[in-house]
Amino acid sequence: MFDTYALATSLIGGVMITLLVNVASMKSRSVPKTFRDTLSLLIGFIRAAFGIEQDDQQGNPLTRAQVTAAFPQGTWQRNAYEDYKAVLLDEELIFPCIYATKGFKSDDQLYVFIDSDDVSDARHIRTLAKGLSTYLPQARQLGPNTSLVLLAKQNDKNSRTVEEYNTMFWELLNGLAKLDNKPWPSNVPRDIDTDRWCFCFGGEQFFTVIQTPAHQVRRTRYAPGLTMVFQPKWIFDILFSTDAKRVGALAKVRTLLTKYDPIPVSPELKNYGEEGSRESKQYFLLDENVAAPCPYDKLSDSEVINA
Repeated sequence: MFDTYALATSLIGGVMITLLVNVASMKSRSVPKTFRDTLSLLIGFIRAAFGIEQDDQQGNPLTRAQVTAAFPQGTWQRNAYEDYKAVLLDEELIFPCIYATKGFKSDDQLYVFIDSDDVSDARHIRTLAKGLSTYLPQARQLGPNTSLVLLAKQNDKNSRTVEEYNTMFWELLNGLAKLDNKPWPSNVPRDIDTDRWCFCFGGEQFFTVIQTPAHQVRRTRYAPGLTMVFQPKWIFDILFSTDAKRVGALAKVRTLLTKYDPIPVSPELKNYGEEGSRESKQYFLLDENVAAPCPYDKLSDSEVINA
């Protein structure tokens, strides 16, 4: 026999949380931010009151309100989120990617969590593929500084090297290509070693960067828990709508980089399509100004489309 009272309270609590989370995640002028934040706190209280276990939300992109509602202080997911937040909001040491900070402040970003920093793990590749597939249809409505942020559980051992993370990073991108259910864009070459290649998924072009706990010198690429950011490249058409805006923004970022990193700015940071540029070499930067190796000439064909 099951406990009818326990079942009923669990169901009631679950329904209440579902309704409140939906309201808390609404990005609308009709739902003020302070009200959404209050709902997030209320959701946490209801979870505790009804004894509802934590949902890991694997693969489901979450808003800021949903993250704080789903993961109480002290959970590894909340710790990863708070570490990410602290870097972006540091007013003394300003993070050079000002658009990431703007995206966080304007709540344009969504978040996905994985429970280890081995991003070559097939489970995590499937999680991110699901996250990207869910994110893309709503990305243009989120705002001009939108991105999908992948946050990993911290590896207490921190035994991996920068080079090992680079290898896993490319295995992740290759695994995503295998799971892509849309054709590779015809205007982007498949050969990685060209000035027009970029990572694509779901028919969209992305710029992606990774931060790891192994980075010690290049602080812009360090995070206590592995972090990846996927930015749809159409946002640059909005942010850099004129040559003057592009030149001004890039100059500001480079100035901040020289203050943030004790290592000179990477020579790989060039404009997309510029002669001699390789966007693939910008995704993962080493702790020295030497280009990180890419183990692929081109990413695998989709196994979903070709099935």
